[in-house]
Amino acid sequence: MKNKPAWTSHYSTRMQRRRALHGFLFILPWAIGAVAFFLIPMVQSAVYAFSKVDLISGVDTFKPVGFQNFLYLFTQDPNFITNLTSSLLNVLYQVPVIMTFSLLCAMLLRDKFKGRTLVRAIFFFPVIIASGVVITILKEQVLMTAAVSGEQEAYMFAAPSFSYFIEQLHVPESLTNLVEKVIGGFFDIIWKSGVQIILLLAAVNHISASSYEAADIEGASAWEKLWKITFPMISPTILVVLIYSIVDSFTDYGNRIMRMISDYFSLGQYEYSATLGIVYFLIVLVLVGLVNLIVGRRIQYVVD
Repeated sequence: MKNKPAWTSHYSTRMQRRRALHGFLFILPWAIGAVAFFLIPMVQSAVYAFSKVDLISGVDTFKPVGFQNFLYLFTQDPNFITNLTSSLLNVLYQVPVIMTFSLLCAMLLRDKFKGRTLVRAIFFFPVIIASGVVITILKEQVLMTAAVSGEQEAYMFAAPSFSYFIEQLHVPESLTNLVEKVIGGFFDIIWKSGVQIILLLAAVNHISASSYEAADIEGASAWEKLWKITFPMISPTILVVLIYSIVDSFTDYGNRIMRMISDYFSLGQYEYSATLGIVYFLIVLVLVGLVNLIVGRRIQYVVD
């Protein structure tokens, strides 16, 4: 076998270095953002959480207190466990509803019909304005309303109460409360489904039409095609959407723990706000890891 010319080897090495440089430049903005907006604030929060912060003449002074803030959080704070339980329960019912609604919309928007582009834009419109002035005003109004009315759930638009009609059906109270939460948060569910719909729509459109044609030839029903073709093919995207929905629900504007963190920070109790943030972050991280571990085992990666 003839050896490759020296210039070919040199050219290949130079191309590899160029590709490596391009890859490094591609992730450089993310790396800078991760260090500046995540790693450094996380270290600072840890310093605050293990200290007692005193504001003297506008200068922060730190007095180490060990795990005192954490002990107070779990043993003396009357609201933390209650609000954390409420946040977990909200995720348990919100995420499945959002996932189901997003998948249903993706399946419907996959087909061609008049006005499809407009409908897609309408569903994605909340994502566009979610980082602007409009969402800030809505959040402030929601938080203000929730603060005045007590410990009620914070919804952007409250739906009318259906408790009287449901009680006439002699439905258990727990199920009645669940139905009211779902109806009351229907607007929020639509508002939070934009990214999920886009991701699932991209995954559904990626499925080859020949797969469905072969299933039709074999006499498969629509239900069988859904479970044997659609779900396996989009399962990696479903995992991504599931994790995204969980994190989005835990960091939602109406989440009670997030409101506690914001309230303590506004009151100048920076060390306790940082303690809440770190504990909440670790809890969410563990839950996301468990979901990834459990659901990830059922994911089927299909190579084209």
